[in-house]
Amino acid sequence: SGSIFETLHLGKPLIVVVNEDLMDNHQCELAEELAERKHLLCARPQTLYQTLVNMNLDSIIPYPPADATAVAKILTRFLGFPSD
Repeated sequence: SGSIFETLHLGKPLIVVVNEDLMDNHQCELAEELAERKHLLCARPQTLYQTLVNMNLDSIIPYPPADATAVAKILTRFLGFPSD
């Protein structure tokens, strides 16, 4: 999943080909959810060719950048550090 998010943050189009042999395949769950949100394309080895033939890169929606400011403020306050 780290490679998926790294590629999305770089703004590059991405096709995730999931490894169906993995147990508890969180990569598959993540890829399918992000594909539903139109941030990437998701395929399996047997569907990769059709995904490539049918892909429309204009339909990909850029993944929004994350803002961890709120989380950092909560952690700072929780840990008792002075806030700016």
